[in-house]
Amino acid sequence: MRALLACLSLLAASPALAQDDLTTLSDEFNDGALTGWSRFDQTFGWPDKIKALDVGESTPGALHLEPYHSAWVRDLNAPFLFREVRGDFDVRARVRVRGHAGDIPGGTWSLGGLMTRVPSRLSAAQWAPRAENWHFITTGVGHVAGEPMTETKSTFNSYSSLKLRPFPTGWVELRLVRVGMVLIALARPEGETHWRVRDRFYRMENSPVMQVGLIAYTTSDAVPPGPENPEVINREVNRDAPVDMILEADWIRFSRPRPQVSPDWYGQVSANPLADPNLPEAELLALLGD
Repeated sequence: MRALLACLSLLAASPALAQDDLTTLSDEFNDGALTGWSRFDQTFGWPDKIKALDVGESTPGALHLEPYHSAWVRDLNAPFLFREVRGDFDVRARVRVRGHAGDIPGGTWSLGGLMTRVPSRLSAAQWAPRAENWHFITTGVGHVAGEPMTETKSTFNSYSSLKLRPFPTGWVELRLVRVGMVLIALARPEGETHWRVRDRFYRMENSPVMQVGLIAYTTSDAVPPGPENPEVINREVNRDAPVDMILEADWIRFSRPRPQVSPDWYGQVSANPLADPNLPEAELLALLGD
């Protein structure tokens, strides 16, 4: 614990913390416009799977996003609004996922939140399988209808693994912190002051630039399960299947993370304190800060 406190003292004194170059990427969604954001579909030439999108019209002072039937899993894609971030980051968003008539979205697999994606630079015309690499934390409904959850998911070369954990519905704060090879996913319900660690990802990622932002996806019970052909599914938009999912984002805020670690690969594998799988959650949270 003494070593941890010493580490925190060094971090607090770091000149890099005095001036944060990422705060200009933040968006309070108060001006009625979506400025400076890239859309995944428009950037890479995919069909538009956004059913509704506005800032301040449907929900005053918030972004409002409704997806068509879609998913972020394996090679499949869905709506994604992002900014490019170079280096480590601490991104947070206050979001709510609901249905049109209630606090819980209808159906199953209706979730929205934060994602960080490794840019593949492949357009729809150049698409190739097994090239998706990303991590996310979302809130909403997973496999069981009516049960609010957080979902954390990591995808490596289009192989996805996920965790579903019960979580309160309503407004929540989601958070992703990248420190070198480590990415920590956190959440806290409205009214709570302490973060809950939802997942810890460890990955030696060579890309200094990540696409970071908001995702939303939903499935319709009217679409029967069948063989998954991403090249076909990604190029189609099912506008007829009924869906009941709304993502609202009150704000999203970017900053540099509090922990500062050596950027070289050996420093990452030998001296990054966040990469210790035995690091107690209390010490992890102390390193990350509020």
